[in-house]
Amino acid sequence: MTLMPKESAKMIDFCSKNVSVEEEGIKNLAYMIFKALNDHKISVNNFSQCEFHPSFEDPKAVDWIFVLDTLNYSFWNKTNCPKWTVNGHTGYFALCAAIKRAINVS
Repeated sequence: MTLMPKESAKMIDFCSKNVSVEEEGIKNLAYMIFKALNDHKISVNNFSQCEFHPSFEDPKAVDWIFVLDTLNYSFWNKTNCPKWTVNGHTGYFALCAAIKRAINVS
């Protein structure tokens, strides 16, 4: 059975004992993303043109995405705490940089 992300989230929320979906948090995040897109502070192109993402022609791109999605679950940190950084990047892009570095070393 294959589920789309929205249906997967509903199933996880319904079946899980230790996971819940905060509706207000989702609404707040959606508003922040909409506002940033509308104000041109972020763009879909920012992500598709990331120097760390593999080319769609790369035969190992699927493997890269699998590893990234397995590790990409949370970058929340306590306020005023130092952020995890890789090559000057934080959060998602630091994870991408770390994966790319690991691939280049092997």
